[in-house]
Amino acid sequence: MSESYAEFHDRLARIYRKQAKTGRVARESVVINRNGYMIVKGAGRRRGFPWAGLFTVVVSFFMIKGFMMSQFGPDFYSQDVVRLSGGSTVEKAVAWTMAPDPVSRWISTQLNTKL
Repeated sequence: MSESYAEFHDRLARIYRKQAKTGRVARESVVINRNGYMIVKGAGRRRGFPWAGLFTVVVSFFMIKGFMMSQFGPDFYSQDVVRLSGGSTVEKAVAWTMAPDPVSRWISTQLNTKL
């Protein structure tokens, strides 16, 4: 019993030293296992905003628009967007998002020169 008690206090001392170094209190949890030992575990890292996922979605959106513009041609694509802009609210929203922009036009021209 005294060995586990000393081990527990050594662990606590390490945790307190770590907190003193960083100047902040770590988020921890105490777990008691089957043998009755108290184990101090650090909590998992808090997740931040998924910037990489958002960046991937935006790049994919512009790539798909550019690919569609290169496949259909700029005139047919623009006519399709104009046709959508006269429809319901959802079709107007789609027309607004699918309207040709400089990034999509650049991607389209790059794809046309490569093909």
